[in-house]
Amino acid sequence: MDIAHLKFTKDTKLFPIIGCPMGQSSASYAYNPLFAAYDINEIMWPVEIQPENLGSFMEAFKTLGMKHFSLTMPHKAAIIPYLDIVDEESRLFQSVNIVKIDEEGRTVGRGMDGKGNMAAIRQAGVSVKGMHVMILGAGSIVGVILLELAKEGVKKVTIINRSMDRAEALVRKIKDSVGNMQLSCLEFTRANLDQTASACDFFMQATPLGLYGFPQEHDYLGFMDYLKSEVVVMENIVNPPQTKVAVKAKEQGHKVIYGVDMMIGQLAEIFSFCYGFEPSQEHLEKAKNSVYEYFGFEGR
Repeated sequence: MDIAHLKFTKDTKLFPIIGCPMGQSSASYAYNPLFAAYDINEIMWPVEIQPENLGSFMEAFKTLGMKHFSLTMPHKAAIIPYLDIVDEESRLFQSVNIVKIDEEGRTVGRGMDGKGNMAAIRQAGVSVKGMHVMILGAGSIVGVILLELAKEGVKKVTIINRSMDRAEALVRKIKDSVGNMQLSCLEFTRANLDQTASACDFFMQATPLGLYGFPQEHDYLGFMDYLKSEVVVMENIVNPPQTKVAVKAKEQGHKVIYGVDMMIGQLAEIFSFCYGFEPSQEHLEKAKNSVYEYFGFEGR
Protein backbone atom coordinates (compact mmCIF):
# COMPACT_ATOMS: atom_id res chain seq x y z
CA MET A 1 0.00 0.00 0.00
CA ASP A 2 1.39 3.41 -1.00
CA ILE A 3 2.01 5.69 2.00
CA ALA A 4 4.72 7.77 0.33
CA HIS A 5 2.39 10.77 0.53
CA LEU A 6 2.80 10.93 4.31
CA LYS A 7 5.02 13.67 5.67
CA PHE A 8 5.38 11.94 9.07
CA THR A 9 5.30 15.23 10.94
CA LYS A 10 3.10 16.60 13.70
CA ASP A 11 0.65 17.49 10.92
CA THR A 12 0.21 13.88 9.78
CA LYS A 13 -3.25 12.83 10.91
CA LEU A 14 -4.64 9.42 11.78
CA PHE A 15 -8.00 8.54 10.24
CA PRO A 16 -9.28 5.45 12.11
CA ILE A 17 -12.15 3.24 11.10
CA ILE A 18 -13.68 1.74 14.22
CA GLY A 19 -15.98 -1.20 14.83
CA CYS A 20 -16.16 -4.52 16.66
CA PRO A 21 -15.05 -6.96 15.37
CA MET A 22 -12.63 -5.49 12.83
CA GLY A 23 -10.97 -8.63 11.47
CA GLN A 24 -10.08 -8.33 7.77
CA SER A 25 -11.33 -4.74 7.53
CA SER A 26 -10.85 -3.59 3.94
CA ALA A 27 -11.75 0.13 4.00
CA SER A 28 -8.15 1.32 4.46
CA TYR A 29 -7.27 -0.33 1.14
CA ALA A 30 -9.69 2.04 -0.56
CA TYR A 31 -8.98 5.21 1.41
CA ASN A 32 -5.19 5.19 1.51
CA PRO A 33 -4.69 5.07 -2.28
CA LEU A 34 -6.99 8.09 -2.54
CA PHE A 35 -5.04 9.93 0.16
CA ALA A 36 -1.88 9.23 -1.86
CA ALA A 37 -3.48 10.35 -5.13
CA TYR A 38 -4.58 13.68 -3.68
CA ASP A 39 -1.61 14.27 -1.35
CA ILE A 40 -3.78 14.17 1.78
CA ASN A 41 -1.49 13.78 4.77
CA GLU A 42 -3.65 11.23 6.59
CA ILE A 43 -3.63 7.45 6.96
CA MET A 44 -6.55 5.16 7.67
CA TRP A 45 -6.20 2.07 9.76
CA PRO A 46 -8.75 -0.23 11.45
CA VAL A 47 -9.16 -0.04 15.22
CA GLU A 48 -11.32 -2.48 17.16
CA ILE A 49 -13.22 -0.57 19.85
CA GLN A 50 -15.36 -2.48 22.32
CA PRO A 51 -18.80 -0.87 22.76
CA GLU A 52 -18.12 0.07 26.38
CA ASN A 53 -14.99 1.98 25.29
CA LEU A 54 -16.65 4.26 22.75
CA GLY A 55 -16.58 7.25 25.11
CA SER A 56 -12.87 6.73 25.79
CA PHE A 57 -12.23 6.57 22.05
CA MET A 58 -13.96 9.92 21.54
CA GLU A 59 -11.74 11.48 24.19
CA ALA A 60 -8.64 10.05 22.50
CA PHE A 61 -9.86 11.22 19.08
CA LYS A 62 -10.00 14.81 20.29
CA THR A 63 -6.83 14.63 22.39
CA LEU A 64 -4.75 13.36 19.46
CA GLY A 65 -6.04 16.10 17.17
CA MET A 66 -7.58 13.75 14.62
CA LYS A 67 -9.94 15.32 12.10
CA HIS A 68 -11.99 12.38 10.81
CA PHE A 69 -12.99 8.83 11.59
CA SER A 70 -15.23 6.26 9.99
CA LEU A 71 -17.26 3.63 11.81
CA THR A 72 -19.14 0.44 11.26
CA MET A 73 -21.16 -2.03 13.34
CA PRO A 74 -22.01 -1.89 16.18
CA HIS A 75 -21.21 1.81 16.68
CA LYS A 76 -23.36 3.50 14.02
CA ALA A 77 -26.18 4.29 16.46
CA ALA A 78 -24.19 4.33 19.71
CA ILE A 79 -21.95 7.16 18.48
CA ILE A 80 -24.80 9.66 18.09
CA PRO A 81 -25.00 10.85 21.75
CA TYR A 82 -21.28 11.70 21.61
CA LEU A 83 -21.65 14.02 18.59
CA ASP A 84 -22.45 17.73 18.46
CA ILE A 85 -24.24 17.71 15.09
CA VAL A 86 -26.06 14.90 13.29
CA ASP A 87 -28.28 15.42 10.24
CA GLU A 88 -31.98 14.64 10.55
CA GLU A 89 -32.00 11.49 8.41
CA SER A 90 -29.02 9.92 10.17
CA ARG A 91 -30.56 10.64 13.56
CA LEU A 92 -33.96 9.33 12.46
CA PHE A 93 -32.51 5.98 11.39
CA GLN A 94 -29.77 5.92 14.04
CA SER A 95 -27.04 5.37 11.49
CA VAL A 96 -23.81 7.40 11.26
CA ASN A 97 -20.72 6.10 9.50
CA ILE A 98 -18.49 9.15 9.11
CA VAL A 99 -17.50 11.85 11.64
CA LYS A 100 -15.45 15.01 11.15
CA ILE A 101 -14.31 18.00 13.20
CA ASP A 102 -15.67 21.17 11.59
CA GLU A 103 -14.06 24.62 11.50
CA GLU A 104 -15.64 25.49 14.85
CA GLY A 105 -14.27 22.38 16.53
CA ARG A 106 -17.61 20.54 16.63
CA THR A 107 -18.01 16.81 15.94
CA VAL A 108 -20.32 16.34 12.95
CA GLY A 109 -21.70 12.92 12.01
CA ARG A 110 -23.46 11.74 8.89
CA GLY A 111 -24.72 8.46 7.46
CA MET A 112 -23.65 7.67 3.89
CA ASP A 113 -25.08 4.17 3.42
CA GLY A 114 -28.12 5.28 1.42
CA LYS A 115 -26.18 7.61 -0.85
CA GLY A 116 -23.43 5.06 -1.36
CA ASN A 117 -25.99 2.42 -2.20
CA MET A 118 -27.64 4.61 -4.83
CA ALA A 119 -24.29 5.77 -6.24
CA ALA A 120 -23.35 2.13 -6.85
CA ILE A 121 -26.65 1.51 -8.64
CA ARG A 122 -26.13 4.53 -10.90
CA GLN A 123 -22.51 3.60 -11.57
CA ALA A 124 -23.71 0.17 -12.71
CA GLY A 125 -25.85 1.90 -15.32
CA VAL A 126 -29.14 0.87 -13.70
CA SER A 127 -32.23 3.06 -13.44
CA VAL A 128 -34.66 1.95 -10.74
CA LYS A 129 -37.39 4.35 -11.79
CA GLY A 130 -40.75 2.57 -11.92
CA MET A 131 -39.32 -0.67 -10.51
CA HIS A 132 -40.62 -3.06 -7.89
CA VAL A 133 -37.73 -3.57 -5.46
CA MET A 134 -37.52 -6.52 -3.09
CA ILE A 135 -35.38 -5.91 0.01
CA LEU A 136 -34.28 -8.63 2.38
CA GLY A 137 -33.74 -7.04 5.80
CA ALA A 138 -35.08 -4.11 7.83
CA GLY A 139 -32.07 -2.72 9.67
CA SER A 140 -31.09 0.94 9.93
CA ILE A 141 -29.36 0.85 6.55
CA VAL A 142 -32.70 0.02 4.89
CA GLY A 143 -34.34 3.23 6.13
CA VAL A 144 -31.87 5.52 4.39
CA ILE A 145 -31.87 3.30 1.29
CA LEU A 146 -35.65 3.65 1.07
CA LEU A 147 -35.37 7.43 1.08
CA GLU A 148 -32.93 7.29 -1.83
CA LEU A 149 -35.07 4.80 -3.76
CA ALA A 150 -38.07 7.10 -3.39
CA LYS A 151 -36.06 10.02 -4.77
CA GLU A 152 -35.16 7.87 -7.79
CA GLY A 153 -38.81 7.15 -8.60
CA VAL A 154 -39.11 3.53 -7.49
CA LYS A 155 -42.73 2.46 -7.78
CA LYS A 156 -42.93 -0.22 -5.10
CA VAL A 157 -40.79 -1.77 -2.36
CA THR A 158 -41.50 -5.00 -0.54
CA ILE A 159 -39.47 -5.61 2.61
CA ILE A 160 -39.10 -9.16 3.89
CA ASN A 161 -37.73 -9.61 7.39
CA ARG A 162 -37.65 -12.22 10.13
CA SER A 163 -38.92 -9.72 12.71
CA MET A 164 -42.24 -8.30 11.56
CA ASP A 165 -42.28 -5.87 14.48
CA ARG A 166 -39.06 -4.31 13.27
CA ALA A 167 -40.17 -4.19 9.64
CA GLU A 168 -43.54 -2.67 10.51
CA ALA A 169 -41.88 -0.08 12.74
CA LEU A 170 -39.61 0.90 9.86
CA VAL A 171 -42.56 1.28 7.49
CA ARG A 172 -44.43 3.44 10.00
CA LYS A 173 -41.38 5.64 10.54
CA ILE A 174 -40.74 6.29 6.88
CA LYS A 175 -44.10 6.08 5.10
CA ASP A 176 -44.66 9.86 5.19
CA SER A 177 -41.24 10.52 3.66
CA VAL A 178 -41.37 8.37 0.52
CA GLY A 179 -44.05 10.18 -1.48
CA ASN A 180 -46.04 7.93 -3.78
CA MET A 181 -43.72 4.95 -3.48
CA GLN A 182 -45.74 1.91 -2.36
CA LEU A 183 -44.18 0.34 0.71
CA SER A 184 -45.09 -2.93 2.38
CA CYS A 185 -43.51 -5.63 4.51
CA LEU A 186 -43.93 -9.37 4.69
CA GLU A 187 -42.90 -12.05 7.13
CA PHE A 188 -39.81 -14.07 6.27
CA THR A 189 -41.35 -17.29 4.91
CA ARG A 190 -40.40 -19.35 1.89
CA ALA A 191 -43.78 -18.67 0.30
CA ASN A 192 -43.41 -14.90 0.69
CA LEU A 193 -39.84 -14.99 -0.56
CA ASP A 194 -40.75 -17.06 -3.61
CA GLN A 195 -43.81 -14.98 -4.52
CA THR A 196 -42.07 -11.62 -4.11
CA ALA A 197 -39.00 -12.80 -6.02
CA SER A 198 -41.15 -13.81 -8.98
CA ALA A 199 -42.74 -10.34 -9.16
CA CYS A 200 -39.81 -7.98 -8.49
CA ASP A 201 -37.50 -6.11 -10.87
CA PHE A 202 -34.62 -5.56 -8.46
CA PHE A 203 -33.51 -7.68 -5.49
CA MET A 204 -31.42 -6.18 -2.69
CA GLN A 205 -29.75 -8.18 0.07
CA ALA A 206 -29.49 -5.90 3.14
CA THR A 207 -29.05 -8.26 6.10
CA PRO A 208 -25.74 -9.15 7.85
CA LEU A 209 -26.21 -12.81 6.84
CA GLY A 210 -22.96 -13.98 5.27
CA LEU A 211 -20.91 -11.12 6.69
CA TYR A 212 -17.37 -12.03 7.79
CA GLY A 213 -17.49 -12.83 11.51
CA PHE A 214 -21.30 -12.89 11.67
CA PRO A 215 -22.48 -16.17 13.21
CA GLN A 216 -25.33 -16.87 10.78
CA GLU A 217 -25.68 -17.61 7.07
CA HIS A 218 -28.65 -17.73 4.72
CA ASP A 219 -30.60 -20.93 5.28
CA TYR A 220 -32.74 -20.53 2.15
CA LEU A 221 -31.85 -18.95 -1.20
CA GLY A 222 -34.20 -21.05 -3.30
CA PHE A 223 -36.34 -17.97 -3.89
CA MET A 224 -33.62 -16.65 -6.21
CA ASP A 225 -34.60 -19.36 -8.68
CA TYR A 226 -37.87 -17.43 -9.15
CA LEU A 227 -36.15 -14.17 -10.15
CA LYS A 228 -36.69 -13.14 -13.75
CA SER A 229 -33.51 -13.17 -15.83
CA GLU A 230 -33.47 -9.37 -16.17
CA VAL A 231 -33.65 -8.76 -12.41
CA VAL A 232 -30.68 -6.85 -10.99
CA VAL A 233 -29.24 -8.29 -7.75
CA MET A 234 -27.48 -6.09 -5.21
CA GLU A 235 -25.47 -7.30 -2.23
CA ASN A 236 -24.63 -4.77 0.50
CA ILE A 237 -21.99 -6.87 2.27
CA VAL A 238 -18.41 -5.84 1.56
CA ASN A 239 -16.56 -8.68 3.29
CA PRO A 240 -16.49 -11.18 1.75
CA PRO A 241 -16.95 -9.62 -1.70
CA GLN A 242 -18.35 -12.91 -3.02
CA THR A 243 -21.26 -13.83 -0.75
CA LYS A 244 -23.56 -16.77 -1.39
CA VAL A 245 -26.14 -14.35 -2.81
CA ALA A 246 -23.63 -12.74 -5.16
CA VAL A 247 -22.26 -16.10 -6.34
CA LYS A 248 -25.73 -17.53 -7.00
CA ALA A 249 -26.85 -14.40 -8.83
CA LYS A 250 -23.75 -14.47 -11.03
CA GLU A 251 -24.25 -18.15 -11.79
CA GLN A 252 -27.83 -17.41 -12.83
CA GLY A 253 -26.69 -14.67 -15.21
CA HIS A 254 -28.05 -11.66 -13.30
CA LYS A 255 -26.41 -8.27 -13.34
CA VAL A 256 -24.78 -8.04 -9.90
CA ILE A 257 -23.92 -4.94 -7.87
CA TYR A 258 -21.47 -5.83 -5.12
CA GLY A 259 -20.96 -4.53 -1.59
CA VAL A 260 -17.55 -3.17 -2.60
CA ASP A 261 -19.33 -1.08 -5.25
CA MET A 262 -21.46 0.43 -2.48
CA MET A 263 -18.37 1.18 -0.39
CA ILE A 264 -16.75 2.97 -3.32
CA GLY A 265 -20.00 4.87 -3.92
CA GLN A 266 -19.83 6.05 -0.31
CA LEU A 267 -16.25 7.22 -0.78
CA ALA A 268 -17.25 9.95 -3.22
CA GLU A 269 -19.82 11.25 -0.73
CA ILE A 270 -17.42 10.94 2.22
CA PHE A 271 -14.62 12.82 0.47
CA SER A 272 -17.06 15.58 -0.42
CA PHE A 273 -18.14 15.73 3.25
CA CYS A 274 -14.61 15.63 4.67
CA TYR A 275 -12.52 17.45 2.07
CA GLY A 276 -14.94 19.35 -0.16
CA PHE A 277 -14.37 17.43 -3.39
CA GLU A 278 -15.19 14.10 -5.02
CA PRO A 279 -12.38 11.85 -6.31
CA SER A 280 -12.30 11.19 -10.04
CA GLN A 281 -13.81 7.99 -11.40
CA GLU A 282 -10.32 6.88 -12.40
CA HIS A 283 -9.06 7.14 -8.84
CA LEU A 284 -12.21 5.54 -7.42
CA GLU A 285 -11.70 2.61 -9.79
CA LYS A 286 -8.12 2.23 -8.58
CA ALA A 287 -9.35 2.29 -4.98
CA LYS A 288 -11.86 -0.45 -5.79
CA ASN A 289 -9.18 -2.58 -7.43
CA SER A 290 -7.01 -2.13 -4.33
CA VAL A 291 -9.80 -3.59 -2.18
CA TYR A 292 -10.29 -6.53 -4.53
CA GLU A 293 -6.54 -7.21 -4.50
CA TYR A 294 -6.64 -7.28 -0.71
CA PHE A 295 -9.30 -9.98 -0.87
CA GLY A 296 -7.40 -11.84 -3.57
CA PHE A 297 -10.37 -11.42 -5.84
CA GLU A 298 -9.43 -10.91 -9.47
CA GLY A 299 -12.25 -9.63 -11.62
CA ARG A 300 -15.96 -10.23 -11.23
